[in-house]
Amino acid sequence: MRRNGRGDRVLDMKQFGKAAWAGSALLALPLIVAGVLAETVLPASGSRLATLFLIYVVAVLGNQIYSGNSGIMSFGHTSFMAIGAYASALLSIMPAAQASALPNLPGWIAALAGQPLPVAVLGALAVVCVVAVIFGLPIARLGGSAASIATLGLLVITHVTLVASTDLTRGSQTFFGIPRGVPMWLVVGCAVVAVVIARLYRSSRSGLALRAAREDEIAAGAVGVDVVRLRFGAFVLGALLCGVSGALLAHFLGAFSPKDFYFNLTFLLLSMLILGGITTVSGAVGGTAVIVVLV
Repeated sequence: MRRNGRGDRVLDMKQFGKAAWAGSALLALPLIVAGVLAETVLPASGSRLATLFLIYVVAVLGNQIYSGNSGIMSFGHTSFMAIGAYASALLSIMPAAQASALPNLPGWIAALAGQPLPVAVLGALAVVCVVAVIFGLPIARLGGSAASIATLGLLVITHVTLVASTDLTRGSQTFFGIPRGVPMWLVVGCAVVAVVIARLYRSSRSGLALRAAREDEIAAGAVGVDVVRLRFGAFVLGALLCGVSGALLAHFLGAFSPKDFYFNLTFLLLSMLILGGITTVSGAVGGTAVIVVLV
């Protein structure tokens, strides 16, 4: 806080920004340590657990950006993990496996196969962004339980679409043929970037205004807060992080199906978010760590 020329106390955004960067550094340090330990000290089972923890951190933070700041519980962000998983898989699937796994794949998509993982993740982000914008526009106009039910509908629509699109996804059958394994540097980097984005957003003007609308939407709107725009921005930003997490999880598993990105994963991620504290970034990271170790 600082005082303006009239002596009134006002927020100092520079001070908020410095605190956000400091908080990001403190949260990023244990993630980096987990990645280093997974590569050098931990056995294979411990390394897999650490990798899964870092992937889940990205997804939970994507959920936290929207749900934690808007106060609207989202059941639909897991659908963006599914979209990211399948989009990256279609780009990175090995050409030799493509013919047997997806014989009816459209030619223009088949021509893109064989991309390295970083390129596949970027391509998946583009697809996720388009879908998030399409669904985010109407959902952002809703609030409270209506918005939560709409996100649940998004999850169901995505699942049904993936099951029905047999030429692209193999339907309810297992999708295979993608390179298994994700480099630790990429997983750690994505987790650290997710922490920084979530922490900076929370301390930004948009984050502060969205949390004000969470507490009293009418009062926030009366002082000029564009609640719909802020909800839309948080929804899309959170969806992008979930899309990255889904792409990483797909290559971590090596083979998956639509049921791997449905209710079980949705409630697992929500339990991680709620356990640590839905309104804080550190709580999201801590809750994820606790659930991963217990499960």
